[in-house]
Amino acid sequence: MKAYVELVRAPAALTVLGDTVAGSAAAGLKMTGRRLLLPLSSVAFYWAGMALNDWADRKLDAVERPERPIPSGRVSAGAALTTGVALTAAG
Repeated sequence: MKAYVELVRAPAALTVLGDTVAGSAAAGLKMTGRRLLLPLSSVAFYWAGMALNDWADRKLDAVERPERPIPSGRVSAGAALTTGVALTAAG
């Protein structure tokens, strides 16, 4: 699980949550009903982008950042792609 947390850069998603809530407040819209799901959707898209970015950059990362989850073998390229696609669908 730790490798997946690193793959999607989970802690950085806190900024995504704040951005969504701040945007709603700036627009004068209350976070009610379906709008309550927007922050979660945004996080899913953010995490998907991180996983897909690492999947796309896996060959470069093998040279420049071998400690990352895919080049280090802690997450397979297929699992990273599946994670990105699943998170995109969830978003």
